[in-house]
Amino acid sequence: MIHIIATAVKSGKGGISTALIGFCESDILNTTGVNIIESHNEQRSRAASFREAVRRIRTEVKPGDVVWLHCARWVSMVRKYALARVAKRQGAKVFIQFHSAVTADYTNTFYGRFLLRRLYAIADGVCVLTKWWQRLLTDRLGFSAERIHVVPNPIDQRFATLAQNNHYRAPAANAVRLISMTRLVEGKNVGAVIEAMAHLPSHFLLTIAGDGPLRQTLEKRTNELKLEERVCFQGWVDYDEKLSLLQQHDIFVLPSQFDSFGMGFIEAMSAGLPVVALQTGPTTDVVPHGRVGQLVADSDPQHLAEAILATLAEHQRFSLEARDYVAATYSADTILPGLLQFFRRSR
Repeated sequence: MIHIIATAVKSGKGGISTALIGFCESDILNTTGVNIIESHNEQRSRAASFREAVRRIRTEVKPGDVVWLHCARWVSMVRKYALARVAKRQGAKVFIQFHSAVTADYTNTFYGRFLLRRLYAIADGVCVLTKWWQRLLTDRLGFSAERIHVVPNPIDQRFATLAQNNHYRAPAANAVRLISMTRLVEGKNVGAVIEAMAHLPSHFLLTIAGDGPLRQTLEKRTNELKLEERVCFQGWVDYDEKLSLLQQHDIFVLPSQFDSFGMGFIEAMSAGLPVVALQTGPTTDVVPHGRVGQLVADSDPQHLAEAILATLAEHQRFSLEARDYVAATYSADTILPGLLQFFRRSR
């Protein structure tokens, strides 16, 4: 039995809860045997969620079972370490998966390195989202590459079905629709996308799907640039609405320097949207430059505008390649055989 310990699936705003949907739907994992233990649920307090997770580990985890814990930031890591200790006492094999972009920052601080090394020490194996993360942990912390397995986030069945559709839809001649879908926080560089609109022809339109502390500032800057007619603030989009919204757009633009993986990238590509993103960190693993869109060296608005125009010029090739790439790389059935083998052979 494999016990997945993480935040409630399909709850909250993106993140781990969205990333695990594809795994939970997989016939391979369900045939193997899977049990979801929620370590956090927005309907309960953190303390109540933690106590319930401890109770379930003690009553449901048996010797030889696999416990796969999914970590976000500091508090999440500490909680997962405590739950890992409970699972170890039950005789389980423990695997830690890192999801947060700030994990890279923790490798540069004393306390961060201490926590990461404690998690590594208690784990039978470590899972990361891309090869970039594997290199980071081996280079900065000296972790053994053999004990680290790359487990990217899979698309769910709805997006997988869409990715297998080879129908091409060209942008309208009078309206090229761009979309940025993300939390509106520092590091996502949504402001640079708005600034780039001033360098693009007037028939380029932008939808910003997301919410966060920077929304008011971004709306103000949109008004200052007199782009109110071309930039739409959609607000937060629930999981069930994302696919439909993506299908109404032509290019996904997100020059984020603050992503551990970028679930939005592969969801957009599965819908046939080429991607314009920043050439940094794990994004270079997820968005192959020149194959599914364009990566830019920085978030300069002029450079973004140029990349958007270059992407539009090859829209059909990028769109079809993006779907093929996601279908071949990010389905749960492609990812799971290697992961299950890693679970079996670790320690």
